[in-house]
Amino acid sequence: MNKLILALVFVLLNFAAISQKKFSKQNFAEMYNINAVELHPIFQCYHISDTTSRIFYQIDLSELMYKPNSDSVFEAHVLIKYEVYSNYKAKILVDSGSVYFADTENYLKDNSSFGYFDISIKDGSKYLIMFKYSDVNIDKYIKRLLDIDKINALSKQNFYIKGEDGLPYLQSYLPKFTPFYLVSRNKEISKINVRLFKPNTKISKPPMMNPERNNRTVKSDTLFSATFVGGESNLMELKKQGYYYYYIDSSKYQGYTLFQFNQSYPYITTAMQMLMPMRYITSRSEFKALYNSKDKKKAVDAFWVQISGNKDRAKSMIKLYYNRVQNANICFTSDKEGWMTDRGMIYIVFGAPDVVYRDADMETWKYGNHSSKSSMSFDFYKTENPFTTEDFILNRGIDYGHIWNNAIEIWRR
Repeated sequence: MNKLILALVFVLLNFAAISQKKFSKQNFAEMYNINAVELHPIFQCYHISDTTSRIFYQIDLSELMYKPNSDSVFEAHVLIKYEVYSNYKAKILVDSGSVYFADTENYLKDNSSFGYFDISIKDGSKYLIMFKYSDVNIDKYIKRLLDIDKINALSKQNFYIKGEDGLPYLQSYLPKFTPFYLVSRNKEISKINVRLFKPNTKISKPPMMNPERNNRTVKSDTLFSATFVGGESNLMELKKQGYYYYYIDSSKYQGYTLFQFNQSYPYITTAMQMLMPMRYITSRSEFKALYNSKDKKKAVDAFWVQISGNKDRAKSMIKLYYNRVQNANICFTSDKEGWMTDRGMIYIVFGAPDVVYRDADMETWKYGNHSSKSSMSFDFYKTENPFTTEDFILNRGIDYGHIWNNAIEIWRR
């Protein structure tokens, strides 16, 4: 497991009112093309007060270029620039600044570093932050977007979780029996309600099938509470698979949700985890036979060899397919595993999109040259979901039937 280090940083604030191209017209495909980029920072927001919010970030130090300095010590340098806007169409900055980080202790080590900085944004509004994360030594950078909701003091970004070492977990899922504390902006609460819901195992249907109404009824298995002192819970663990909904006011659909999918999530490590995403490229009878097989690993391997023609090609296809499954889990986790979502389904079958246009309510993915007859476009609409802000539903249509069937045929050649 990577060693985690709390970063010491210098924050340079720059307040300006400069123009900027609308975000809805910019291509942010690099956010999802994990294999094509060399830098993979993670950002998360936590609201401290009615005027201040904290941005946590995680740096994978093994991705950075270390170069010798004047003392022949290998050193890495990172620059994080951020710009805060009121929405996706805004052209005027609300706030901006930069964070500088240097490291000399982790050359050739597989470690991560955590840090944070505070920004000045007020309650009562939504915001958008664009980060430009740069490896200074090789002049490479990547952009990331983060939606900020500071309208309601009970919503997700008014909480965060941290481990026994005090460092934050910057994802919405944890393995079973991982100790953690839940931290709340509200320092006066003495307890918080917790509901445990069964896992959402509903797999997305192909894009040409009739859309399903997003009105899944969920019932909690268990209701209990967690004790808080000074805005921090007692030490807790996720003991069962499912999702845990932490809330203060039962009359409002506002709170913090943690998911327990499986012990290795988001990675694929078991035969069953390999089998389930195969539903996208198998017939009903094929999938049933695989699911009912006594030796699932042997059955899965045999299927890939059968459709690919030989073991070498099967190995390449397996590597490609499950790399996409894992990337879908990393990028599209919502109230279910990322590969099960609409975005995850399209990502697995067609690959990372060439173009991603994004605004507050939707994403548009494009594949190929827009002037070509073979180009494809998919629209995903953001839905209201009390458990996640990442629930996007594909705008389905019968016109997708031909391109979907062609894509599945290519996988099975």
